[in-house]
Amino acid sequence: MVDILAVCAHPDDLEVCAAGMFAKAKKEGLKTGLVIFTRGEAGGYAEQREREAEAKKAAEILKLDYFEMLNFPDAGVYFCKEAVDALIPHLRKCSPKFVLTLLEDDYHPDHTAVSRITRAACFTAGLKKYSDDDTDWHYDALIYFGADNRSNRRRPDIYVDISDVIEIKKNACLAHTSQNILPYAMSLSEEYGRDAKTEFAEGIYLGHSITIDSIADLLRDCKKM
Repeated sequence: MVDILAVCAHPDDLEVCAAGMFAKAKKEGLKTGLVIFTRGEAGGYAEQREREAEAKKAAEILKLDYFEMLNFPDAGVYFCKEAVDALIPHLRKCSPKFVLTLLEDDYHPDHTAVSRITRAACFTAGLKKYSDDDTDWHYDALIYFGADNRSNRRRPDIYVDISDVIEIKKNACLAHTSQNILPYAMSLSEEYGRDAKTEFAEGIYLGHSITIDSIADLLRDCKKM
C-alpha cells in the first residue's frame, strides 16, 4: 500500500513536474509509487534499455516504494479498454489514497491519453464486479500536474514549496542523462516559485472538490499569493 501513486506516460514526466512533491512526501514518512506507461523509446536518440536504466536510477533517488514500467508504445498510447485494464491491477495492489497524473490539457498526445486512462481506471477499479477476485479500491483524491505550461495556461490550484528538496529533484532529473531535462524542470520550478513567492515550487491541479475537517490546518497551510 502506498499513500500517493503517480501514473505517467514516460520516464522523466514525474521528475520534471513532481519530483519535489515526492521527495517531500518521503521526507514526511509517506509511501510513494510510480507507474509509467511506456519505456520512453521514442524520446531523443537513446536506446530503450538506456531509458529504462535511467528511470530505475531516478526511482532509487526518489526512494519510491513501488515502481512499474508498462509496455505501451512511446508516442502511441491511446485511451482504450486495454490501457485502462492494464492500470487497474496496479491501483488495487498499491491502494493509494491519492493518485497523481498528467493534466489532460497537454501538447503531447501520450500525456492526454494517460490522463484519461487514469481517470477511467480510478473509477473502474472501484467496481467489485469489474474484477476476477471480487476486490475493489477507492481513492481519496485524483490530482494532476501539468507537464507543459506552453499549451496549458491555467495556473495550479495548489503550489507546493519544494525549496528544501530541490537538490533531490535536480539529482532525479540528472538521472535521465539522455534527455537533458534539468533546464526545463528548473525553469518550471522557478516560475511556480515566483507565483508562490518562494524559491522553488511545483503545481497541483485538483480533479474535484476536497473536504477538510480543520480550519486551523487550512489557515496554517495556506498562503496568499
